[in-house]
Amino acid sequence: MTRMAMVLAAAMAATGLSALAGCAPMLTGHMAEAGYNAALGKLGGGGDLSSVGADERQKRIQSVLNEAVIGQDAEPLVSAMGEAPKEKTANAQGYVCYEYAAVYSSTEAAVIVSRQGKVVFYGNSRCNVEMQRDHGGA
Repeated sequence: MTRMAMVLAAAMAATGLSALAGCAPMLTGHMAEAGYNAALGKLGGGGDLSSVGADERQKRIQSVLNEAVIGQDAEPLVSAMGEAPKEKTANAQGYVCYEYAAVYSSTEAAVIVSRQGKVVFYGNSRCNVEMQRDHGGA
């Protein structure tokens, strides 16, 4: 009976250690993120993370999009961007998409999608993706 208890105790200890070892990467990630967030706060960051490291053009376009409202006229919003879109496409369902390159990062674009002159979607995406989606229009 003593030998059986020792075998069970050893098995439970091994299981506990393997579970703890499995959690270590997750715990390490949380600690690293906490350290990063603390350092960011000390260095004056931590406010609007969408504009951290952004140039003036990115900040301007992000600011315009932050004021956008679904259902508003699209033309004033497109004009407020201060530049022509990199891409303007339309599809058979009547949607028009305006794409502005390198808005959220060097590779992430912003889009404004409209239908019948009204904004139905805006944000971080690509026109080739949005033209495949149904934005709820009739």
